[in-house]
Amino acid sequence: LHVLEPNPEVVDPVQELVDQDGVYGKSLVVEAGGLNPLPYVGNSIDLLVCLDLTQRMEELSGKEIIRVLRPGGTAILGEATSEEAFSPACMDWFSKEFAADPQKVKTKSGAWLKFQKPEMEGTDDWSHWEHTPDNNPLSTDRNTEPPFMTQFLGAPYYIAMPAITTAAGGRTFLAMGHIAHHEREEEWLNTLVARNGYNGLELWRRKLPDGYMVHRSAFIATDDIFYMIDPNGSGVLMLDPESGDELGRVRIRGERGEWKWIALQDGVLYGLIGGEKDPSETTIVRSNQSHWSWDELSRGYYEKRVPWGFGETLVAYDLNGNDVKWKYETDNQIDSRAIAIGGGKVFYYGPDLHIGALDINSGLKLWSNNDSEIINLIEEPGRGLTSTPGFKSACYLVYSPKALFFQGQTRMNVVAVSPQDGSLMWRRKKVTNNPNTLYVNGDLFVGIGEEGETLKLNPETGDTLKEMGFGKRSCARLTGTPYQLFCRAEPEGSVFYDRIQDKVRYNGAFRPACNDGVIGANGLLYIGPWLCDCNLSLMGSAALTSAGDFVFSVSPEGRLTKGNAYDREIQAGQSDPSDWSQYRGNVKRTGTTPVWLRGGVDLVWQYQPEFEFEPTAPVSAGGRFFYAGDDGKVRCVNAFTGEMEWIYRTAGPIKAAPSVWEGRVYVGSGDGHVYCLTANTGELIWKFKAAPVGRRMMVYDRLASTWPVNTGVLIHEGKTYFGAGIIDYDGTYVYALDAKTGEVRWLNDKTGHLDEDSRKGVSAQGFLTVADGKLWMAGGNVLSPVAYDLETGEYLGKQPGDGTPDANRGEEIGVYKNKYIIQGGRLQYSAAKNVVNPGYFAAFSMNGSEIPGPERRLNQGKIPPVWDDYGLYFTDGINLPPTYWSSEDLLKYLETGRSSDVPVPKWTVTQLNNSDTVSLALAGDYLVTVNESPTPRSLVSTWTVSGINPENGRVDWKTWLEKPAVPGALLIDREGRVLVAHEGGGLSCLGGDGAIKSYINYLVKEMEKSGDGKERITN
Repeated sequence: LHVLEPNPEVVDPVQELVDQDGVYGKSLVVEAGGLNPLPYVGNSIDLLVCLDLTQRMEELSGKEIIRVLRPGGTAILGEATSEEAFSPACMDWFSKEFAADPQKVKTKSGAWLKFQKPEMEGTDDWSHWEHTPDNNPLSTDRNTEPPFMTQFLGAPYYIAMPAITTAAGGRTFLAMGHIAHHEREEEWLNTLVARNGYNGLELWRRKLPDGYMVHRSAFIATDDIFYMIDPNGSGVLMLDPESGDELGRVRIRGERGEWKWIALQDGVLYGLIGGEKDPSETTIVRSNQSHWSWDELSRGYYEKRVPWGFGETLVAYDLNGNDVKWKYETDNQIDSRAIAIGGGKVFYYGPDLHIGALDINSGLKLWSNNDSEIINLIEEPGRGLTSTPGFKSACYLVYSPKALFFQGQTRMNVVAVSPQDGSLMWRRKKVTNNPNTLYVNGDLFVGIGEEGETLKLNPETGDTLKEMGFGKRSCARLTGTPYQLFCRAEPEGSVFYDRIQDKVRYNGAFRPACNDGVIGANGLLYIGPWLCDCNLSLMGSAALTSAGDFVFSVSPEGRLTKGNAYDREIQAGQSDPSDWSQYRGNVKRTGTTPVWLRGGVDLVWQYQPEFEFEPTAPVSAGGRFFYAGDDGKVRCVNAFTGEMEWIYRTAGPIKAAPSVWEGRVYVGSGDGHVYCLTANTGELIWKFKAAPVGRRMMVYDRLASTWPVNTGVLIHEGKTYFGAGIIDYDGTYVYALDAKTGEVRWLNDKTGHLDEDSRKGVSAQGFLTVADGKLWMAGGNVLSPVAYDLETGEYLGKQPGDGTPDANRGEEIGVYKNKYIIQGGRLQYSAAKNVVNPGYFAAFSMNGSEIPGPERRLNQGKIPPVWDDYGLYFTDGINLPPTYWSSEDLLKYLETGRSSDVPVPKWTVTQLNNSDTVSLALAGDYLVTVNESPTPRSLVSTWTVSGINPENGRVDWKTWLEKPAVPGALLIDREGRVLVAHEGGGLSCLGGDGAIKSYINYLVKEMEKSGDGKERITN
């Protein structure tokens, strides 16, 4: 729920009111803003309500309301306190704005005019697992014209396998299977999830029986009913697609077998029923590897023929008449993977026996062909085929008016037979295990060219008509729309082949889902989520919408909003060079401080928020700690006492740590703005709109701008630097402002589309650093790290090539010895815990002729190293202890790049073996680490903070934490206090004797004031 209030004075008290229940920034956001234009992506809003129409008519635009409402979405406009909405003025306004007569609604809460947006013309459903019962994965959706922008991004990041998506009526339905290779996927085992197809919000979910095979035609999506094979196999279950409530069942009297396959055409439900029950297999691997193996699927995938989906009875059931239309029975098994409907016929295949066709209206057999040559060609095992073996549960029969195409996983041939009599038309040998066939406007597309290149074939002869210039990699199927063909790219990413321009383009942001590929439905393209660790720079699920005539260039004017404290003299406070005032301590992001701890530390105080959130890394200055979170709030905590001093609410999730400078706190928000606040009170000094326009969308279950400021705000020599955006094709915007006034010093709005045709370039997917007169940014997986001239904003780096992934995708970045950029780590849009392919860190020369210079691999994992003049301290991946390289050895390797010069560690902290280091910070006398260690005979881990002697790698002291810590959320302030941020948003402050004494003195004073200090001292 997003509340737009034109009166800024009303916003603060309303925010405080709704925040009492802990929903602010999670399911509800309130902010000041105008109503024209409305700040949302088109076709995304379910319900829009205006409570005071008579006061807003001049500002409200019916055109804007229609634009942002999803098809079928509703606008309710009126008055909560009177019947003025029914006045002639309101009625005339409504008729003019909407070109329609309103529906009047009178309730106890007021008088309202109601408008419902009509359905979008030209859309298509993806009603069956292969689009329609003909099994040809080609959408007819005319609203999917390129180029594209993001409609929404959604979780989960990983799912159980196999998985299949259907879509209809503005909804999507994802059925997830029976195999989980890692603990991260187990939540989604045997689960069906329905989502709003326009904004990605979950509508409902339903658990499926243990081992329910989803990778088959077991689901049918329509506007009004969602059909699925009954969990007990006895019939077909009908669900309300909006709520998931059961509406009824289809069962055929006298049929006691198990349903294996269903299809729907012209009001008739078709099914395959078998006498034997399919085996129930749920496979949980619990792998510690970041990848998974084809040798760890469920047992059925390794049998000569998969054990699922075989039956002996085909039925047709009239849903309108609730009666069996016909039934066809055979003594031999029919394979549900090879049943297709088209041309008035039901085609089927009996393995090793025959191909057959039934009349769709009567069920009478039209023909049957048991030619052994054809059967042998279909069944011939593959020899010398490349690529993965794929999922043998996949469909392998596609109908077209000109031919039936058989192509089975791990089989040798593509076989075409006549739909008239089943006679052999042609066959061609495969090159890879899994090149699915796609029939498009009289041509056949299949990846059987050299090295798996996609070929266009004559469907009647099999002759090659054209080499398409792209190949289909691995399992993700080849799919299409009226405008494009899609598949997984080689070497990686997504192929977007433009059918109109006959041009291959690549998108390295994501790859198609393993079983689904790219699906065109509901006027959108749906991509992901996927099953494996082939992570690019965006994960989970994405929906793309046509960009239309969106203008990406922006003006720097009119973006600054002055707050109440703008003209006030801001006290710089007691700043100190040793303050941890920016992310990782300084603009070089070294993770170091000159402060000495002078011995071990113990718990001083803890802070626990009333409602949990996902915190950013903290910063400190002037005796205060500052941090923010995914609930959109900036928080200030007294460093001496742990008392919350103030909270400021933005209108979007915050992913990057604040920065502090001269009495001011700077933070970038997911709402697309940068905020400058007073450090002592949290009052607004100024707010700057970094997003080109207001275009909110769902981003992993939070409402956010298409251009959030997740780079953080870097402060350097009186200027603020930041970037806005997520992915290059949506545009990337990099700014420099005067840190005090918020006035624009420069703007670069071009680097998202360095290649105008492919719309590929720099993505704002990481943090910032400064070196060599340049602003450096982690820029996604096409170009990264990237550099801008610090004074002018001019882009100084490479071009994006063909748009395929060619860079380290990690979000971390820093400067080593003023010679090298260190960059890498976790994906910015991924789970905070170590549940993803962790990536790596690398160093790049910044002083050569090429910007950046060649890559030199450093450590594995996503936890950033720390460094000083003497060396680099790091952990080389999950569950490995901290290690130290000397600068002398490291510089030699960075200069030569030879593997023989990779440094030999000076020491490794063997005392921390078998623990996972999630944070590092370097003080003047200690390397401080946060570690998670398994507890024997317990599911609960032990969390510790350790002080490591940098001279010898020995643990000198250790302190226990009560709760799990957030990776990277560690600092050391100028007084030697160590602060750790926890999952859920809590804080633990550790310190030496001085810090503890200061805290006790504070509690004594509190006891004198209020009497509650005694208990707190005891605690």
